[in-house]
Amino acid sequence: MDPTIPYDLVELPSNGIFYKNKKKTLKVSYLTAADENILTSPNLSESGELMDTLLKSKILDKDVDVKNLAECDKQAVYVFLRNTAFGPEYKFTLTDPVTNTQFEHIEDLSVLKTKEVEIEPNNEGVFEFKLPKSGKNCKLRLLTPEDTIHFQQLEESYKNMKIKPMATKKLEKCVVELDGEKDAMALSIEIHKLPLLDAQEIRKFLNKVEPGLELERVVKAPSGKEVTFTINFGLNFFRPFFGL
Repeated sequence: MDPTIPYDLVELPSNGIFYKNKKKTLKVSYLTAADENILTSPNLSESGELMDTLLKSKILDKDVDVKNLAECDKQAVYVFLRNTAFGPEYKFTLTDPVTNTQFEHIEDLSVLKTKEVEIEPNNEGVFEFKLPKSGKNCKLRLLTPEDTIHFQQLEESYKNMKIKPMATKKLEKCVVELDGEKDAMALSIEIHKLPLLDAQEIRKFLNKVEPGLELERVVKAPSGKEVTFTINFGLNFFRPFFGL
């Protein structure tokens, strides 16, 4: 690493649970004029590689594969880059549900917090959970960044199918044990027979214990009605500052 490059440490919302080296922070350099070449590249935009290319140029740790970073950790780096380059104000155009008219809201990204997770996995990295409908005891694991990439590729291969088995495929990855059964084939059969309520509760539980940033926000519209929206990350997260 070039010692002349200024950087700061970015704390990872995942706390390193997805990585073999358990890395909890990343050394990230600041956006410079040269990075506008990346942000305004039409080829990178069209290929979907722009955001990862930006991360590769800004993350200084050489033992990190950007593609295998957890999404919440990528988001933490995006927020750092934007805040240090342009400031924490992020303007949103929202719709008042009462009058159906648009209004502007400015979100302060400097107060964005990491989601508090009260339930920790055991030493094996799995969570124990009792299914409410069937009463079965199961052990669950979170989807890893590698799993996410796998499912993106899998969904593409299923694009011509009318019914895509993505819901059960994800459950098969997350459920590692069911009432003592660990065999993958036997688990697949049992997962397909689970009551729908149990399947939904598994997803709710995993969403609850998954690390990340608190991205859902609630604001009051001019009418006084509350509006809920989610902070999204993508090309527009940086592009407005370049007049694009």
